[in-house]
Amino acid sequence: MGINKKGLAVCLLCYVLWGTLPAYWNLLSGVNPLLILCGRIFFAFLFTMGLLAVSGRAREMLNTLKDKKKMRCLIPSSMLITFNWGLYIWAVNNGRIFDASLGYYMLPLMSFVFGLLIFREKSTKLQLAAIALAFAGVMISVIAFGNFPVISLGLALSFMLYGALKRVAGADPVAGIAIESLLFSPFALVLAFVFLPDSVRAVSAVDVLLLIGGGALTAVPLILFSRAVSDIPFIVVGFLQYLSPSLTLTYGLIIGEMLSASQIVSFAFIGLGLVLFSIAIVRKTKKSLT
Repeated sequence: MGINKKGLAVCLLCYVLWGTLPAYWNLLSGVNPLLILCGRIFFAFLFTMGLLAVSGRAREMLNTLKDKKKMRCLIPSSMLITFNWGLYIWAVNNGRIFDASLGYYMLPLMSFVFGLLIFREKSTKLQLAAIALAFAGVMISVIAFGNFPVISLGLALSFMLYGALKRVAGADPVAGIAIESLLFSPFALVLAFVFLPDSVRAVSAVDVLLLIGGGALTAVPLILFSRAVSDIPFIVVGFLQYLSPSLTLTYGLIIGEMLSASQIVSFAFIGLGLVLFSIAIVRKTKKSLT
């Protein structure tokens, strides 16, 4: 599969939005992270339903719900993205922005391995060397510092599997996100109003507006991502992912977070891996722009 220029632009926009989201979620630092997650799910559902209604494509959602093949992918993908959202919000609001950033630096390389094994995409020696460096960085961090990057790996693995399922499902991007958020909206409402009533009562009017806006900011990048994984190779989608954690890392440095020794080691090795991976991708796809 060659690289479609429009798909490439969509993918880049998606990652810029994701990379700057931590600054938005920090505006809600006083709100219970579980309540933020509930808001993301429910308001993303309302936003995508509104898009479908305005564009006259509500039937697309119904057709997708009836498609057993697509639903076999969308049900587990909704579970994975809900887990990913929750873990990410918790990390950002608990001073673990670098852990979140490291996870998404791992993602391009994990996506490459997945694309290689599952989608039978071809590899080069440079790409394999990049994987080896990233693996070495994680293992040195674990052995020398006793710090296993649970948050980072959790974010990377959950989103990698999510992207793979979205590619296999091949559902309409907006309808797919609407269904994913629909599946968990009832649970989100029950969690918010039955188990988190005190947190709901403590929310201010400004927080409500931010939660509503968070629904749109949740849905739009996912819609763009769904389009990107359908238009360009999975390996390239994963490679471009480094833009998002780079923006997140920059934000973490701006607000004064400090890198630990294990994080420095992991970032260094994964960074070297990404350099090799970048060179390999550029060489491989330079002539395939369409």
